Amino acid sequence: MSSLLFYTDENEAIVATDTLLHYSVDTPPGFTSKTFAIPHMRMIIAATGSALLFNRWIGLVNYQGASLNVDAVDAHATEALQSLWGELNAQFPALHQQTATVYHFGLSDDAGVIHGFAYRSESDFRSERLKYGLGHKPKLVDRTGIDWNAFPHSAPEIMRAQARQEDEKVKDRVYIGGSVQVTHLTKSGFSTYSLGELD
Repeated sequence: MSSLLFYTDENEAIVATDTLLHYSVDTPPGFTSKTFAIPHMRMIIAATGSALLFNRWIGLVNYQGASLNVDAVDAHATEALQSLWGELNAQFPALHQQTATVYHFGLSDDAGVIHGFAYRSESDFRSERLKYGLGHKPKLVDRTGIDWNAFPHSAPEIMRAQARQEDEKVKDRVYIGGSVQVTHLTKSGFSTYSLGELD
């Protein structure tokens, strides 16, 4: 999984991803959604890295019987992700060479504002509260000429710059492509839309 862009403030979360699914040079690429909206929880889940972890995690969170919120999920996410990652690594040895980061964005029932969290395999999925503002992964070294204030409309431009940067790498390259998909959460609900093709 590859490009993830997000903007949060107290009132909204906007998450943009590409759709390219790339396992290796020996495997033909495919396409997938990299964000998942859970309306009854007023929450968005997104991820980079292992698609397998992301898909299993969506199922676990969505299956919750009680109507939880982003803060209630955060209280148990670290332990649950550690357990799931351990199970998947035992079942699929190739995962030992991968990393994964899961992102949660949602409306807090207690505070009444948007909260964001990241859980990184490299940090044993320890909960990391995200600051408000614009975040992007992979980090873009040369940000010249991009209208960052126009996000999410500048998302295709940002992703193309990320793709050019990654294309120059010999190792640890991130593959970015397909289309740009945006999920937007406000206190009144969700919208999901496409900003067109990257290729």
